[in-house]
Order: sequence, then structure tokens, then C-alpha cells
Amino acid sequence: MPTPRFLTFAPAVALAALLQGPIAHAAVFAQFQPDTSVPDFSWVNNGSSGQFLSGTGATASPIAVHFDFLDPSLSGLGFLPAAFTLDASTVATPAINNGGGLFTQTNVGGTFSFIYTGPTQTVGGVTLTQNVTNLLSGVFSGAWIQGIGGSGSANRSAPVGSLTYTSDLEHFAHLTAGTQEFAFNLLTVSPGFGASAGSSLNSFTADGGGNFSFSGAVPEPAAWAFMIAGFSLAGAMLRSRRRFAHA
Repeated sequence: MPTPRFLTFAPAVALAALLQGPIAHAAVFAQFQPDTSVPDFSWVNNGSSGQFLSGTGATASPIAVHFDFLDPSLSGLGFLPAAFTLDASTVATPAINNGGGLFTQTNVGGTFSFIYTGPTQTVGGVTLTQNVTNLLSGVFSGAWIQGIGGSGSANRSAPVGSLTYTSDLEHFAHLTAGTQEFAFNLLTVSPGFGASAGSSLNSFTADGGGNFSFSGAVPEPAAWAFMIAGFSLAGAMLRSRRRFAHA
């Protein structure tokens, strides 16, 4: 199995890459940002096994987020309110201590979903139904979590494991099978990454958004670049307002 790569969502890097020319590898087609300053993710240690969940409870709970399609054909569907649910786990797979405070948890598999929560409406000929429309869902295996101190990421990159997307809006007409990927930011990890010998990662909570990609589509680089920049700015402004209100 390839060595897990330490991936994080970096809009500036993505923007620079898009401006250079057509995407040669996986193209990011969607992203999301959390709506609140409370933790979005949690890892629950169960000895050599563990659970990776949305929310902070013992079971997965919906988290309020905003979801953006970056596919030009869905350019009118940006900044959509949604409920994000993640329910994944690993079984009998101790974490790896890579040295220098870096820890890796492999063999993580499960499901995620983003269900539209805004008012029922029609946008650009597309009907969005409150608490029904599936913006994006996935079933995955072979993902890993990696981090040091209070920062890290959860990733699934081809060809490790598998990832199957479903969506009521994005039809993946140009998807090359086996190229689906995701990257979730794990920020403000508390109490920080760590693991005991023979155990999965220690329990933690974390904040963060993420992105989804696949190979096969060849977008117009300038169009995608402007959309990513706009969505990232909008997300940053929303998070800033939330933090001010929370304070």
C-alpha cells in the first residue's frame, strides 16, 4: 500500500494550480465549510479499533455546513446549507507512530452524506428539496488519518481502498472509475494527536472542512479558479462572522 500522504485543503494552492492550465490529475468538484465554531469531527478510541464521526457524541450526528459545487455546469449551486454526517471506523488496526510526533491511522472506512437543509426552491432549473436532496454522499474504505500536534487531515486517495459517490445533482458523467478522492481538514485537534502502543489513535475532537475530487473531467481552469476563490472568500467571511457572534 502506498505511504499515506499528508494532505490538507489549501484553496490558494488549488487556485494557483488551476490558473496554470487544464487539470492533469484529480479535479476538485465540491467543497464544504463548517457553520459553527464547535468541533465537527471526533475520533473515539476503542482499543485497537476506533470510530471517526461527525459531531462529538458516541454516535454520528449531523453537523451544519455550507456546501459548494465547483463544477461549472452546477455553478449556480454554491454556498448551500446542508447537514453533514460522517460515520466511519477501523477494526483491529493500531495507529502508526511515524516519529517526531507524527501519527497515522490507516484502514478507515464508512460513509458520509450532505443533505440540503435550506428552503425548498428551484435554482437554475434544479429543484432543491429541504431535508431530502442528496447533495453528495459516499461509501469509502482505505482512508487514513494523519497528524502532528493539533493539526492533520483525513484522506482517501486513489488507488488505496475505494470511494463511491452518489448525488441527486452531480451525475459524474466523465468520472474515471477508481479516481475518487477526498481530503478533510482536522484543525484545532484536542487534546492533540497521539497513540499508545498497540492502540488506535487516542480520542480527539477537531474542526475543519474539506473537498472532493475525481479524474476524468477537464474543466475550464479560469472558471474553476474564480469559483474556488469566490467560495473560499465567502466561507472565510461567514466563519469570521460566526466567531464574532460566538465571542
